[in-house]
Amino acid sequence: MRLWVFILLLPFNLLAQETYDNCFDIPQRTYQVDYSASKEYYWWVSAGDIVISNNNTLVVQWPDSIGTYTISVSTTSFGCLGDTSRHTVTIKDCEYIQLFFPNSFTPNGDNHNEVYQIKGKASYRIIYMSIYNRWGERVFEADSNLPWDGKNCQVGLYTINVLLKNQRFTRSILLVR
Repeated sequence: MRLWVFILLLPFNLLAQETYDNCFDIPQRTYQVDYSASKEYYWWVSAGDIVISNNNTLVVQWPDSIGTYTISVSTTSFGCLGDTSRHTVTIKDCEYIQLFFPNSFTPNGDNHNEVYQIKGKASYRIIYMSIYNRWGERVFEADSNLPWDGKNCQVGLYTINVLLKNQRFTRSILLVR
């Protein structure tokens, strides 16, 4: 008696896990396994929209919701079940929105609240910031999150513009003495 053993391998042609953040639109992703005309392919996606499913290729638009999602594919060949390959995709919370913009500061020499500086987990990722007075004149500019001491500036309302990657933030600052 002869025993035949067939091993059907379905390696994904990509890493076993992907990670995105929900700061920007997550692009459609294409997943593909090795192709054989004798196999039938069965795809399963835990979330997201399947854009195209064509034998050994799948295109998915992942949601922007935080979570871990799974994609898997299994095959049959000549009526026999094959292996299943799995892949996980993790969507993390956008760290760029984790910024704290104080709305005022008091550079009056009492050693409390002397400088204006942005706080939060993503504050180290600031690539440009500028501060303008009420007449639109730039009074401060930096290529990172540097503290502004407000020297030589009048009491009043100022506007700060901050750039993080492709995100721009504009806030008001009140300088009080």
